[in-house]
Amino acid sequence: MSDDDRSRRGFLKGAGIVAGGLLGESVLADAAARAQNGSGASSLSKGARFRAALAKGQPLLLPVVESIILTRLCEIEGFQGGFMGGSGMAARNALPNTSIQTVEEVIDYEVHVMSNTDLPIVADGENGGGSPVTTYRTVQKLERGGAAVIMLEDSTGPESEYGGKGVAMATKTVMVGRIKAAVDARRDQSTMIMARCDRPAKGYGEAETLELLMALSEAGADAFFVNGYTLDQQQRAKAALKKPLMIGSSGPATEWHAKGVDMAFYHIDDIGIGAMYIALKEMKAKGGLFDEAAKMRLPRDVATKVIDQADWLARARRYGVIN
Repeated sequence: MSDDDRSRRGFLKGAGIVAGGLLGESVLADAAARAQNGSGASSLSKGARFRAALAKGQPLLLPVVESIILTRLCEIEGFQGGFMGGSGMAARNALPNTSIQTVEEVIDYEVHVMSNTDLPIVADGENGGGSPVTTYRTVQKLERGGAAVIMLEDSTGPESEYGGKGVAMATKTVMVGRIKAAVDARRDQSTMIMARCDRPAKGYGEAETLELLMALSEAGADAFFVNGYTLDQQQRAKAALKKPLMIGSSGPATEWHAKGVDMAFYHIDDIGIGAMYIALKEMKAKGGLFDEAAKMRLPRDVATKVIDQADWLARARRYGVIN
């Protein structure tokens, strides 16, 4: 074995990228080459960086980001990924998160944020637009827009979102078609395709759900979000699928990671509007003052980093806008 081969193999083993088959051979080779050339992780695609973060074997915390500013704050604080869903688009329009907004609206919203940040994002593709054919285009747009992971769900739209226990969900055939279309549509093999299954939350049994998940795994899904499973059920699903799992959480990462869950999204996105509501109440009660709520303002030095103040001032001087 040559010294170069030993170096490459040592890098792959040390980085833990091979764990769980998270990266394909071409991505592994590219990562090794970049490491030998001395380039950092930022030279990899967002999908490759997200996979590498998962491969470390540590719980991956994904703040729900609803704006460019919040996404950039995640970067400043060293988070390795974030989550964007239809809930953000719904909140922008003061709508319930029940797929009332169109898939196109969600795509445009997510791409607007993703194209203005370097943070790898799990992007919600909703139900892909319904048909596997429209799902193909949804995945194309989200990948081109900068998604690291594209999530597709088994809903039929508002009908299944509003429906209670036992409501009809997308059929197994349709969901398999959606995942196959997504796999075919992506151009960067490091872009992950995540299958979301809401069946357990709608009263479907564990065995029936797992049967669907196995079919979606065979169709090419790289990761899963199973909504409605307990942590013990998540652990059984992980043992069967042997692929990364995501949940929504507000608790300690140690709890879900101990059960085999790899990542979790946290809804911090609604805290900001809550703080503004507190400020409004204080301003009304004090006749214009909101000094207590003002303590929650973003520190000035952080705010200047978020908007790249120094870089824009430098450009203004370079182009003669200011002296």
